Amino acid sequence: MFGGLKQQVTARLPESTLLRLVRFRNGELGWQVSTAARLRSLSGRQANGMHWAGRHLIPHVVHEYDAHQHRRDTARAIGVALDGAGVAYVVLPATHESPVQIAVAEEDRPRATAALVAGLAGPGWAVAPPVSPARGWAGVGMPLCEPAGRAELDSSAHCILFRQVAAPDGTVVNDAGTGIPLDFWRTVTREDEPRVDGGMFEPGTRIASDEDNAVTGYLSPGAWEEAVHSPAHWPAAAGKPSVFQVREPIDVVYTWVDGDDPAWRARKAAVSSPEEAAELNRTAVHPSRFASRDELRYSLRSVAMYANWVRRIYLVTDQQVPPWLDTSHPKIQVVDHKQIFSDPSVLPVFNSHAIESQLHHIENLSDRYLYLNDDVFFGRLVQPELFFEANGLSYFFLSKGTLDIDPPSSRDLPVMSAAKRNRALIEERFGVTVTHKFKHTPIAQQRTVLEEMEKQYPELFAQVARSRFRHPDDYSITSALHHYYAYNLGRAVPGRIRYAYQDIARPDTERRLTNLLRTRDYDVFCLNDHETAESDVQSQKRILADFLPRYFPLPSPFEKAS
Repeated sequence: MFGGLKQQVTARLPESTLLRLVRFRNGELGWQVSTAARLRSLSGRQANGMHWAGRHLIPHVVHEYDAHQHRRDTARAIGVALDGAGVAYVVLPATHESPVQIAVAEEDRPRATAALVAGLAGPGWAVAPPVSPARGWAGVGMPLCEPAGRAELDSSAHCILFRQVAAPDGTVVNDAGTGIPLDFWRTVTREDEPRVDGGMFEPGTRIASDEDNAVTGYLSPGAWEEAVHSPAHWPAAAGKPSVFQVREPIDVVYTWVDGDDPAWRARKAAVSSPEEAAELNRTAVHPSRFASRDELRYSLRSVAMYANWVRRIYLVTDQQVPPWLDTSHPKIQVVDHKQIFSDPSVLPVFNSHAIESQLHHIENLSDRYLYLNDDVFFGRLVQPELFFEANGLSYFFLSKGTLDIDPPSSRDLPVMSAAKRNRALIEERFGVTVTHKFKHTPIAQQRTVLEEMEKQYPELFAQVARSRFRHPDDYSITSALHHYYAYNLGRAVPGRIRYAYQDIARPDTERRLTNLLRTRDYDVFCLNDHETAESDVQSQKRILADFLPRYFPLPSPFEKAS
């Protein structure tokens, strides 16, 4: 009822009013910002992103940020504090589902609390209630050095310790979602206490308060002592990767174009003709398809911040290199179209379907890799298991959007006509049909699957590769056909991902991006542009120039020093 009423009210209010309401909720209106500044000046408190830190939580200022490394540093600092006070503890190893977790015996809680409050005394240290992975951005928590923080440690059986950090401009880049769970385990004293999994507990067994942790719900007295006294605070024999953890290297491949480059525009003009354009859907050659709004810089920042497990990043371009990109970085390799096209004589091409059909030819590319457009971003800390299974399967993410049953034509958007041709191939090859499109996410790829497809359909690959502009006869080999083909071979399965999509040509873009800044609770998001009118280009540039540096405020190691 209330949801429907909210939708009705939202539909009737002007977009400018809705945006102002969102900014009011976020504390971003001019009078709110100035009032917060005056309060900070009077109280000596510091900024917490866009908000006044009413609980005295002063972030630790950093000049670079890697969420995975930050989490490891957090666990190390907690261990040092407990070791310094002689407090026994166990470190449950990380799994594909959770970070390392630290367990302390309930009887040692007072000493542990004192050790942590004294040892983690720098700016940004805080304690928070448990964080659900689905919640993502979970707020600021309570400062560890204040009475409220100590009370949380004294009373909670399970909590999160984290260090909040901010860019030099005050923009907070993490919260309790990057913290380390701390669990106080009770000790079994009875001879007849039953185990949930059957049998009886041995007296002296330590039982986790968080029985849903991903490693174990209890440790026998011998196992606890062995873990406490081992160098890693966990028995070495058990310190192996989880059977579900991806252990193979994963690379990232980007395709990128700067549509404002005069040399590139000249190459495009030289092969364009009115006759060819008449056969195409108008979006195939629309300038917005080739526009660069510096998204690649921020997409790479998202990789550095949230996906440091990526081995190597390949940037596929047509004789172009972003001027800010540090091509000497060992993770970065620029790949020209000439290096991957089986038949370079078909170049130049200005069709993403054609370029994508050749990506698996990149030399030394890992068997499993992610393909990203530059308008796709990691939105929070992610693990490789979001995209791949440890046994080699890849995930794909189905959209709610379905295909109509008409044959492909120039009336279809290129993505739709290609999807229909994919459908026809799957029907012919496997005797089944497909109905759905895919979300605009990082695209999990298997090089061996694509090699097998090209061996099976060499002319199809050659046809798509020589398709200079997006054409109704195209197939979307990488972004769609790969998934259905692999699924029917038993090598890919549907997955689940928390994902946001925004067509930046929509009038509600600024409001939705303002919400995204506040919540930061999506694994990935896409800022796509179907067809922007020339009059809206500057407005969109302004919106993205405000949003992207605020979401990703810290330069990545892939950028030249400025």
